[in-house]
Amino acid sequence: MSLNEIQEILKNKLSPKIFKLDSEIYGFQYSNNKNDRIVRKVMLTVDLSIEAIHFALQKKINLIISHHSLVQDSISIFHKHLINKLILLNKYPISIFVLNSSFIAAEGGGSDIIVNALYLNCSRTFNIKNNKGINVPIGRICLPKDYLNNKKTLIFEDLIKRTKTNLNLSYLLYVGDLKKKIEKICIVGGHTPNTDYLIKALNLGCDCYITGNINYFDAIFGRDAGLLIIETSHYPIENLALKKLCNVLSLEFPYVEFFLFESSDPFKIYC
Repeated sequence: MSLNEIQEILKNKLSPKIFKLDSEIYGFQYSNNKNDRIVRKVMLTVDLSIEAIHFALQKKINLIISHHSLVQDSISIFHKHLINKLILLNKYPISIFVLNSSFIAAEGGGSDIIVNALYLNCSRTFNIKNNKGINVPIGRICLPKDYLNNKKTLIFEDLIKRTKTNLNLSYLLYVGDLKKKIEKICIVGGHTPNTDYLIKALNLGCDCYITGNINYFDAIFGRDAGLLIIETSHYPIENLALKKLCNVLSLEFPYVEFFLFESSDPFKIYC
């Protein structure tokens, strides 16, 4: 398999480039190699931690596919931790391909992982226009469903319990009345960058919003607008999606070794 072959299937099918949101990094962020170079070992990871890079060197990985990039914005200062990563990457010819939000929007990506884990009925995609005017299906609109009794009304507290159990979360944050009935759910598998997402969900008739990350001011908006909100931990959702991607790529390229590096959620729980 060549770098170009795996790049083409990622860009056009599994994590489409057209789903990239605005100025975020997508594609090869680090690569000194020609696209026709043969790749025999690929590692998938949620983020490019120093441990992930060490693992890649130990296994002599040719290509790292990461959900998050080495850096988010342009570099003004080379911090020590970034310098250490670049020194390690220079020890072996490794290419890095970054997925970012395109993999949240993609079929089988972050948003779909939550929908399937919670046994919800997806009625349509939740689209956000990027700066090129393309509708990016970043989320999913779902109808509430009690998988033990389809006629039973789904209560917010029951959805919270289901989310915590099915996604194997140690904790989650929520906004709203636990006893409130749910009519329609909007799911965005990654972070929510601004209140516009919440406003659009409300305009589409959603009274519940599930996301991987939400800030304090958006939580206030949700509270004041009567929108039920569940914040899941960011890392486990992305890790589950990458596990699925790893299996898909293994079937697509059976003669290539694929590794999933599971680092850990950077957030720890103090009990």
